[in-house]
Amino acid sequence: MSVATPPAPLEGEIQVTLAAGGTGHYRIHSTRPLLAQRLLAGCTPQTAATRIGLAYTLCGSAQRAACEAATAAALGEPQTPTHTCLRILAELAREHVWQLLAADGSKAPEPTPLIRLRQAAGDAGQLAEALSEILNDSLLGEPARGWLTHDAEDLVRWAKAGKTRPARALAQYLSEPLPATVQIPLLPPLEQWTQEDIERLAAQALAAPAFCQRPLWRGTPAETGTVARHTDDRRLSVWLRMRGRDPAVRLLARLVELARLPVWLRGEGPPVLKSWSLGEGSGVAGVETARGLLLHIVRLHDGRVVDYRILAPTEWNFHPEGPLAEAMQALIWDDAALPDRVERLARSLDPCVAFRVEIAQHA
Repeated sequence: MSVATPPAPLEGEIQVTLAAGGTGHYRIHSTRPLLAQRLLAGCTPQTAATRIGLAYTLCGSAQRAACEAATAAALGEPQTPTHTCLRILAELAREHVWQLLAADGSKAPEPTPLIRLRQAAGDAGQLAEALSEILNDSLLGEPARGWLTHDAEDLVRWAKAGKTRPARALAQYLSEPLPATVQIPLLPPLEQWTQEDIERLAAQALAAPAFCQRPLWRGTPAETGTVARHTDDRRLSVWLRMRGRDPAVRLLARLVELARLPVWLRGEGPPVLKSWSLGEGSGVAGVETARGLLLHIVRLHDGRVVDYRILAPTEWNFHPEGPLAEAMQALIWDDAALPDRVERLARSLDPCVAFRVEIAQHA
Protein backbone atom coordinates (compact mmCIF):
# COMPACT_ATOMS: atom_id res chain seq x y z
CA MET A 1 0.00 0.00 0.00
CA SER A 2 1.37 3.39 -0.96
CA VAL A 3 1.97 6.09 1.58
CA ALA A 4 -0.77 8.72 1.34
CA THR A 5 0.53 11.88 -0.31
CA PRO A 6 -0.98 15.27 -1.13
CA PRO A 7 -1.87 16.08 -4.73
CA ALA A 8 0.94 17.38 -6.92
CA PRO A 9 1.20 21.19 -7.22
CA LEU A 10 0.01 22.85 -10.41
CA GLU A 11 3.58 23.57 -11.55
CA GLY A 12 4.36 19.87 -11.19
CA GLU A 13 6.94 18.10 -9.07
CA ILE A 14 9.58 15.40 -9.07
CA GLN A 15 8.37 12.16 -7.50
CA VAL A 16 10.88 9.55 -6.37
CA THR A 17 9.12 6.32 -5.40
CA LEU A 18 11.08 3.60 -3.57
CA ALA A 19 9.82 0.02 -3.42
CA ALA A 20 9.27 -1.26 0.12
CA GLY A 21 11.28 -4.18 1.46
CA GLY A 22 14.74 -3.19 0.24
CA THR A 23 14.22 -4.60 -3.26
CA GLY A 24 16.24 -1.87 -4.97
CA HIS A 25 13.41 -0.90 -7.28
CA TYR A 26 12.59 2.78 -7.73
CA ARG A 27 10.85 5.18 -10.07
CA ILE A 28 11.70 8.80 -10.90
CA HIS A 29 8.76 10.64 -12.40
CA SER A 30 8.19 14.30 -13.24
CA THR A 31 4.69 15.75 -13.36
CA ARG A 32 5.97 19.10 -14.63
CA PRO A 33 3.80 20.10 -17.60
CA LEU A 34 5.14 21.34 -20.92
CA LEU A 35 3.82 24.90 -20.71
CA ALA A 36 5.86 26.81 -23.28
CA GLN A 37 3.92 25.83 -26.41
CA ARG A 38 0.50 26.41 -24.83
CA LEU A 39 1.60 29.63 -23.20
CA LEU A 40 3.39 31.26 -26.13
CA ALA A 41 1.90 29.98 -29.41
CA GLY A 42 0.64 32.95 -31.45
CA CYS A 43 2.50 35.54 -29.37
CA THR A 44 4.77 38.26 -30.67
CA PRO A 45 8.33 38.11 -29.32
CA GLN A 46 7.60 40.99 -26.94
CA THR A 47 4.48 39.32 -25.52
CA ALA A 48 6.28 35.99 -25.27
CA ALA A 49 9.07 37.53 -23.17
CA THR A 50 6.55 39.18 -20.86
CA ARG A 51 4.62 35.95 -20.37
CA ILE A 52 7.78 33.96 -19.72
CA GLY A 53 8.89 36.45 -17.10
CA LEU A 54 5.55 36.17 -15.30
CA ALA A 55 5.21 32.39 -15.59
CA TYR A 56 8.55 31.40 -14.06
CA THR A 57 9.18 32.44 -10.49
CA LEU A 58 12.56 30.71 -10.26
CA CYS A 59 15.30 31.93 -12.61
CA GLY A 60 12.83 34.44 -14.04
CA SER A 61 15.56 36.73 -15.36
CA ALA A 62 17.29 33.83 -17.10
CA GLN A 63 14.02 32.61 -18.61
CA ARG A 64 13.13 36.04 -19.96
CA ALA A 65 16.66 36.63 -21.28
CA ALA A 66 16.60 33.28 -23.07
CA CYS A 67 13.25 34.12 -24.67
CA GLU A 68 14.40 37.55 -25.82
CA ALA A 69 17.65 36.18 -27.24
CA ALA A 70 16.02 33.18 -28.96
CA THR A 71 13.34 35.27 -30.67
CA ALA A 72 15.93 37.89 -31.71
CA ALA A 73 18.06 35.13 -33.24
CA ALA A 74 15.00 33.77 -35.06
CA LEU A 75 14.50 37.23 -36.55
CA GLY A 76 18.16 37.34 -37.60
CA GLU A 77 19.03 39.91 -34.93
CA PRO A 78 21.27 38.07 -32.42
CA GLN A 79 22.35 40.22 -29.51
CA THR A 80 23.89 39.93 -26.03
CA PRO A 81 23.17 43.15 -24.12
CA THR A 82 25.50 43.84 -21.19
CA HIS A 83 22.63 44.76 -18.86
CA THR A 84 20.95 41.41 -19.59
CA CYS A 85 24.09 39.50 -18.67
CA LEU A 86 24.30 41.48 -15.43
CA ARG A 87 20.71 40.48 -14.56
CA ILE A 88 21.58 36.85 -15.22
CA LEU A 89 24.69 36.98 -13.03
CA ALA A 90 22.84 38.80 -10.25
CA GLU A 91 20.14 36.13 -10.26
CA LEU A 92 22.72 33.36 -10.33
CA ALA A 93 24.47 34.91 -7.31
CA ARG A 94 21.21 35.11 -5.33
CA GLU A 95 20.33 31.49 -6.11
CA HIS A 96 23.76 30.26 -5.03
CA VAL A 97 23.80 32.35 -1.85
CA TRP A 98 20.33 31.15 -0.85
CA GLN A 99 21.25 27.50 -1.37
CA LEU A 100 24.55 27.84 0.49
CA LEU A 101 23.01 29.69 3.43
CA ALA A 102 20.54 26.81 3.77
CA ALA A 103 23.15 24.11 3.13
CA ASP A 104 23.44 22.69 6.65
CA GLY A 105 19.67 22.74 7.23
CA SER A 106 20.02 24.04 10.78
CA LYS A 107 17.51 26.91 10.55
CA ALA A 108 16.00 29.35 8.10
CA PRO A 109 18.68 31.42 6.33
CA GLU A 110 19.22 35.01 7.36
CA PRO A 111 17.62 37.17 4.61
CA THR A 112 20.01 40.13 4.97
CA PRO A 113 22.62 38.86 2.44
CA LEU A 114 19.93 38.34 -0.20
CA ILE A 115 18.54 41.82 0.41
CA ARG A 116 22.03 43.27 -0.05
CA LEU A 117 22.43 41.45 -3.34
CA ARG A 118 19.08 42.70 -4.63
CA GLN A 119 19.94 46.27 -3.69
CA ALA A 120 23.25 46.04 -5.58
CA ALA A 121 21.91 44.11 -8.59
CA GLY A 122 21.89 47.08 -11.00
CA ASP A 123 25.62 47.84 -10.82
CA ALA A 124 28.32 45.25 -11.53
CA GLY A 125 30.89 46.89 -9.24
CA GLN A 126 28.52 47.24 -6.31
CA LEU A 127 27.27 43.69 -6.79
CA ALA A 128 30.82 42.32 -6.84
CA GLU A 129 31.62 44.23 -3.64
CA ALA A 130 28.46 43.03 -1.86
CA LEU A 131 29.09 39.46 -2.90
CA SER A 132 32.71 39.58 -1.76
CA GLU A 133 31.57 40.73 1.68
CA ILE A 134 28.95 37.98 1.92
CA LEU A 135 31.49 35.34 0.93
CA ASN A 136 33.92 36.61 3.57
CA ASP A 137 31.40 37.12 6.37
CA SER A 138 28.86 34.31 5.91
CA LEU A 139 29.93 31.62 3.44
CA LEU A 140 33.69 31.15 3.40
CA GLY A 141 34.84 32.86 6.58
CA GLU A 142 37.74 34.39 4.66
CA PRO A 143 38.30 36.42 1.45
CA ALA A 144 37.33 34.55 -1.72
CA ARG A 145 40.68 35.26 -3.35
CA GLY A 146 42.52 33.39 -0.59
CA TRP A 147 39.98 30.59 -0.34
CA LEU A 148 40.38 29.88 -4.06
CA THR A 149 44.10 29.15 -3.51
CA HIS A 150 43.39 26.24 -1.13
CA ASP A 151 44.25 22.80 -2.42
CA ALA A 152 41.98 19.75 -2.02
CA GLU A 153 43.41 18.84 1.41
CA ASP A 154 43.08 22.43 2.63
CA LEU A 155 39.41 22.33 1.71
CA VAL A 156 38.86 19.18 3.76
CA ARG A 157 40.39 20.96 6.77
CA TRP A 158 38.30 24.06 6.04
CA ALA A 159 35.14 21.94 5.99
CA LYS A 160 35.98 20.12 9.22
CA ALA A 161 36.63 23.42 11.01
CA GLY A 162 32.94 24.14 10.42
CA LYS A 163 33.01 27.92 10.72
CA THR A 164 30.25 28.52 8.16
CA ARG A 165 27.08 26.75 7.05
CA PRO A 166 28.54 25.52 3.76
CA ALA A 167 31.62 24.21 5.59
CA ARG A 168 29.47 22.24 8.03
CA ALA A 169 27.34 20.84 5.21
CA LEU A 170 30.45 19.81 3.29
CA ALA A 171 31.90 18.10 6.38
CA GLN A 172 28.66 16.16 6.80
CA TYR A 173 28.77 14.95 3.18
CA LEU A 174 32.41 13.92 3.59
CA SER A 175 31.50 11.77 6.61
CA GLU A 176 28.87 9.76 4.71
CA PRO A 177 29.39 6.63 2.59
CA LEU A 178 30.14 7.36 -1.05
CA PRO A 179 27.24 6.89 -3.48
CA ALA A 180 27.74 5.26 -6.86
CA THR A 181 30.14 6.87 -9.28
CA VAL A 182 28.08 8.76 -11.84
CA GLN A 183 29.32 7.90 -15.32
CA ILE A 184 26.65 9.82 -17.23
CA PRO A 185 28.34 12.55 -19.29
CA LEU A 186 28.31 16.18 -18.30
CA LEU A 187 26.37 18.51 -20.57
CA PRO A 188 28.92 20.94 -22.03
CA PRO A 189 28.94 24.51 -20.69
CA LEU A 190 27.58 27.19 -22.98
CA GLU A 191 30.93 28.28 -24.41
CA GLN A 192 31.62 24.77 -25.78
CA TRP A 193 28.43 24.35 -27.83
CA THR A 194 28.82 24.26 -31.59
CA GLN A 195 26.32 25.27 -34.25
CA GLU A 196 26.05 21.60 -35.26
CA ASP A 197 25.24 20.48 -31.70
CA ILE A 198 22.59 23.18 -31.33
CA GLU A 199 20.98 22.38 -34.65
CA ARG A 200 20.78 18.68 -33.80
CA LEU A 201 19.25 19.29 -30.36
CA ALA A 202 16.79 21.89 -31.69
CA ALA A 203 15.64 19.52 -34.43
CA GLN A 204 14.92 16.79 -31.88
CA ALA A 205 13.01 19.14 -29.59
CA LEU A 206 10.93 20.67 -32.38
CA ALA A 207 10.11 17.27 -33.91
CA ALA A 208 8.97 15.68 -30.64
CA PRO A 209 7.86 17.97 -27.77
CA ALA A 210 8.16 15.07 -25.31
CA PHE A 211 11.92 15.13 -25.93
CA CYS A 212 12.01 18.19 -23.62
CA GLN A 213 10.74 16.04 -20.73
CA ARG A 214 13.45 13.42 -21.20
CA PRO A 215 16.24 15.11 -23.16
CA LEU A 216 19.29 13.27 -24.43
CA TRP A 217 22.77 14.53 -25.24
CA ARG A 218 24.15 12.64 -28.23
CA GLY A 219 21.82 9.76 -27.45
CA THR A 220 22.34 9.55 -23.68
CA PRO A 221 21.16 11.33 -20.50
CA ALA A 222 23.48 14.00 -19.16
CA GLU A 223 24.09 16.10 -16.05
CA THR A 224 24.21 19.87 -16.12
CA GLY A 225 25.16 22.38 -13.44
CA THR A 226 28.15 23.93 -11.71
CA VAL A 227 30.28 20.78 -11.92
CA ALA A 228 30.02 20.89 -15.72
CA ARG A 229 31.13 24.53 -15.72
CA HIS A 230 34.16 24.03 -13.47
CA THR A 231 35.89 20.83 -14.50
CA ASP A 232 38.97 23.03 -15.04
CA ASP A 233 39.25 23.67 -11.28
CA ARG A 234 42.16 21.63 -9.93
CA ARG A 235 40.60 21.02 -6.48
CA LEU A 236 37.35 19.90 -8.04
CA SER A 237 39.26 17.57 -10.37
CA VAL A 238 40.97 15.91 -7.40
CA TRP A 239 37.69 15.45 -5.56
CA LEU A 240 36.02 14.08 -8.68
CA ARG A 241 38.73 11.43 -8.96
CA MET A 242 38.43 10.54 -5.27
CA ARG A 243 34.67 10.76 -4.76
CA GLY A 244 32.96 10.85 -8.12
CA ARG A 245 30.06 13.21 -8.74
CA ASP A 246 28.50 13.15 -5.26
CA PRO A 247 26.71 15.84 -3.20
CA ALA A 248 30.01 17.00 -1.69
CA VAL A 249 31.53 17.64 -5.10
CA ARG A 250 28.40 19.47 -6.29
CA LEU A 251 28.46 21.67 -3.17
CA LEU A 252 32.15 22.41 -3.69
CA ALA A 253 31.48 23.35 -7.33
CA ARG A 254 28.76 25.78 -6.22
CA LEU A 255 31.18 27.38 -3.75
CA VAL A 256 33.90 27.63 -6.40
CA GLU A 257 31.55 29.33 -8.85
CA LEU A 258 30.29 31.83 -6.30
CA ALA A 259 33.84 32.62 -5.16
CA ARG A 260 34.79 33.30 -8.80
CA LEU A 261 31.71 35.40 -9.48
CA PRO A 262 33.08 38.76 -8.26
CA VAL A 263 35.77 38.46 -10.96
CA TRP A 264 33.18 37.44 -13.56
CA LEU A 265 31.18 40.54 -12.71
CA ARG A 266 34.17 42.62 -13.71
CA GLY A 267 34.00 41.17 -17.21
CA GLU A 268 36.54 38.34 -16.90
CA GLY A 269 34.21 35.35 -16.91
CA PRO A 270 32.84 32.91 -19.51
CA PRO A 271 29.66 33.76 -21.46
CA VAL A 272 26.39 33.29 -19.59
CA LEU A 273 24.14 34.06 -22.59
CA LYS A 274 24.53 32.93 -26.18
CA SER A 275 22.19 32.64 -29.16
CA TRP A 276 22.17 30.92 -32.54
CA SER A 277 20.15 31.66 -35.66
CA LEU A 278 18.98 28.49 -37.40
CA GLY A 279 17.48 30.20 -40.43
CA GLU A 280 13.86 30.05 -41.65
CA GLY A 281 12.62 32.01 -38.63
CA SER A 282 14.15 29.68 -36.02
CA GLY A 283 16.48 30.55 -33.16
CA VAL A 284 18.00 29.11 -30.01
CA ALA A 285 19.36 30.77 -26.90
CA GLY A 286 21.23 29.33 -23.94
CA VAL A 287 21.66 30.80 -20.47
CA GLU A 288 23.86 29.50 -17.67
CA THR A 289 21.75 29.38 -14.50
CA ALA A 290 22.50 28.26 -10.96
CA ARG A 291 20.98 24.85 -11.76
CA GLY A 292 22.64 24.38 -15.13
CA LEU A 293 22.19 25.20 -18.79
CA LEU A 294 18.79 26.53 -19.87
CA LEU A 295 17.91 26.37 -23.58
CA HIS A 296 15.01 28.05 -25.41
CA ILE A 297 14.11 27.02 -28.96
CA VAL A 298 11.65 29.03 -31.05
CA ARG A 299 10.19 29.03 -34.53
CA LEU A 300 8.45 32.18 -35.79
CA HIS A 301 6.18 32.82 -38.76
CA ASP A 302 4.99 36.29 -39.75
CA GLY A 303 6.47 37.66 -36.53
CA ARG A 304 4.59 35.31 -34.19
CA VAL A 305 5.51 32.16 -32.29
CA VAL A 306 4.61 28.93 -34.07
CA ASP A 307 6.66 26.49 -31.97
CA TYR A 308 8.36 27.00 -28.63
CA ARG A 309 10.40 24.55 -26.59
CA ILE A 310 12.28 24.86 -23.31
CA LEU A 311 15.03 22.49 -22.21
CA ALA A 312 15.51 23.17 -18.51
CA PRO A 313 18.23 21.84 -16.16
CA THR A 314 15.75 19.87 -14.04
CA GLU A 315 14.72 17.70 -16.99
CA TRP A 316 18.36 16.76 -17.61
CA ASN A 317 19.24 16.08 -13.98
CA PHE A 318 16.07 14.19 -13.09
CA HIS A 319 15.80 12.13 -16.24
CA PRO A 320 14.58 8.61 -15.22
CA GLU A 321 17.96 7.25 -16.34
CA GLY A 322 19.97 10.34 -15.39
CA PRO A 323 22.47 11.20 -12.65
CA LEU A 324 20.06 10.74 -9.73
CA ALA A 325 19.00 7.32 -11.00
CA GLU A 326 22.60 6.21 -11.50
CA ALA A 327 23.67 7.35 -8.03
CA MET A 328 20.71 5.57 -6.41
CA GLN A 329 21.76 2.21 -7.82
CA ALA A 330 24.56 1.78 -5.24
CA LEU A 331 22.60 2.84 -2.17
CA ILE A 332 22.00 0.34 0.66
CA TRP A 333 18.34 -0.44 0.19
CA ASP A 334 17.68 -1.93 3.63
CA ASP A 335 19.02 1.20 5.32
CA ALA A 336 16.37 2.98 7.39
CA ALA A 337 17.94 6.27 6.34
CA LEU A 338 17.43 5.49 2.63
CA PRO A 339 14.73 8.16 2.01
CA ASP A 340 16.95 10.79 3.63
CA ARG A 341 19.93 9.76 1.50
CA VAL A 342 17.84 9.90 -1.66
CA GLU A 343 16.56 13.33 -0.68
CA ARG A 344 20.10 14.63 -0.16
CA LEU A 345 21.13 13.29 -3.55
CA ALA A 346 18.13 15.02 -5.13
CA ARG A 347 18.83 18.29 -3.34
CA SER A 348 22.41 18.27 -4.58
CA LEU A 349 20.96 18.39 -8.12
CA ASP A 350 18.75 21.35 -7.09
CA PRO A 351 15.38 20.76 -8.82
CA CYS A 352 13.47 23.89 -9.80
CA VAL A 353 10.15 22.36 -8.67
CA ALA A 354 9.02 20.59 -5.52
CA PHE A 355 10.12 17.01 -5.05
CA ARG A 356 9.17 14.23 -2.69
CA VAL A 357 10.37 10.77 -1.79
CA GLU A 358 7.80 8.11 -0.98
CA ILE A 359 7.83 4.40 -0.21
CA ALA A 360 5.36 2.09 -1.94
CA GLN A 361 4.87 -1.65 -2.29
CA HIS A 362 5.71 -1.42 -5.98
CA ALA A 363 7.87 1.23 -7.68
